[in-house]
Amino acid sequence: MKLRYIAISIFALLTAFSSCVEDEIYNGPASIEKVTMEPAAPQSSDKVTITAKVLDLKGVSSVNVLFRTSASGTFSSVALTAGQDFNYTGQIPAQAKDAKVEYYVEVKNSGGFSTVYPSGAPAKLASYTVGASTLIKLYINEAFADGTKDATDPDWVEIYNDSEIAVDLSGYAFYDDGIRTSAGAKPKRILNNGTVIQPKGFLVLKTEYTSGEYTVEFGLSTSGDGAYLDNKEGVMVASLDFTTINLAGKKSYGRKPDGSNTLVVFTTPTKGSSNNNAQ
Repeated sequence: MKLRYIAISIFALLTAFSSCVEDEIYNGPASIEKVTMEPAAPQSSDKVTITAKVLDLKGVSSVNVLFRTSASGTFSSVALTAGQDFNYTGQIPAQAKDAKVEYYVEVKNSGGFSTVYPSGAPAKLASYTVGASTLIKLYINEAFADGTKDATDPDWVEIYNDSEIAVDLSGYAFYDDGIRTSAGAKPKRILNNGTVIQPKGFLVLKTEYTSGEYTVEFGLSTSGDGAYLDNKEGVMVASLDFTTINLAGKKSYGRKPDGSNTLVVFTTPTKGSSNNNAQ
């Protein structure tokens, strides 16, 4: 009988010890082994992929990257999803040029423990600064067809560069709807070398009375026309179709806001400047 009691006691002790050891092994936070971002030097057109390698014996309940673009701003959260080899991945949305993005990764496990990277977050944060995108975005932003029949104030077209870099328009072709529909019988105007439009800038091109700068000149029709821009490879990169719009009476037609798909007739043209506040 004594041997039976001894055996039961030993079993109880071993069970209690095993339970304590199990609790000690599993009852703790996860570890974040490695965090990477791609691309390493993001541009304003890039989403940034954050990857965190997370190890945990108890079971991960959530992995998130929290980010902000202002030192005093609130954090937004993006969930990272599980992949192979304990890697969790998610994307911070594309941000504006020159934005400083601060972020940290937070892991919570089923034991109620949290782990952060960098250690000490959110007081200490990882960060990156967004560079200029090389993506070219050109728009024919405004057209004026009721100009004077001399060099005083002839018809004109305004091009808007919504890119974050200067764009060299040397060798680009500029033309109206009459040239477009002539099936090559009428030549397009080829822009001169050194024709550059600055980031977020405006370039005004007279269509006629250019003082001999261009041999190809054309007038825009107030009863309806169009303006088009091809790159050096002959691909149309910008257009403004107003073939059904009457622009008699010193009105212009264009995009409001600049570079948008919302097209408006302006009673007060904004030659060479923003349409955002135009009437």
